[in-house]
Amino acid sequence: MKRASAPRKPSQPEPKRATSAASNAHPRPWRRVLRKESETWCGVNVAITLPYRFDTSNIWRTIIKGAFAFNALIVFCFLYALLIPRQWTTALGLMLIELIVLVFTRLFIRYQTGSVGTLSSDCIVIQPNVLFGIALPGPKGTYTLDRFSAVRVEFRSGPVSPGVQGGPNELVWLVGNPGTPDIVLALTDDRAGRALGREFGALLKLPVEEVGAPKEIRL
Repeated sequence: MKRASAPRKPSQPEPKRATSAASNAHPRPWRRVLRKESETWCGVNVAITLPYRFDTSNIWRTIIKGAFAFNALIVFCFLYALLIPRQWTTALGLMLIELIVLVFTRLFIRYQTGSVGTLSSDCIVIQPNVLFGIALPGPKGTYTLDRFSAVRVEFRSGPVSPGVQGGPNELVWLVGNPGTPDIVLALTDDRAGRALGREFGALLKLPVEEVGAPKEIRL
């Protein structure tokens, strides 16, 4: 006769191991710090990260380089007309043209607004603006952020004639207090400066002001 086997006890599920708060934490917390999510300030989502490197001098450098090249060409033509064929009338006309071009070149150098620098959480560092060994006017050095009072978005209208490239564009400025220069942080077009200016204002905790904003007419 077969022996009756003892009834097996029903298998019980293994008790779950208690998880501590430390085990639920990120396995590599330094990665979580580095992957910093975009912050929100005054309802604006900030996508710009610091340090922010900018270069708003390209356009002005191109203009000034073109002006220098034009001046050099006129001077060459003036010397050629003066020395080789000895055409005094042509040389005199070229000299007058060179004087006019030189005046415009000096105006370009004086009123250029571009800068190259780095914006960090506590200061902004502007590199010296030098072209062909010539120091151009403009801000340079290190400025703490407490020396600035606002972010300004300057709206500019572009050419409207057919066949002419260009359109509405904007300059995003970091406005300095008295004694501190204004610095151009970005050049934008197609009304993108408004959103970018708000991001800078949220990032730097500064108010945003708009100059020359187009008026919207709603019917």
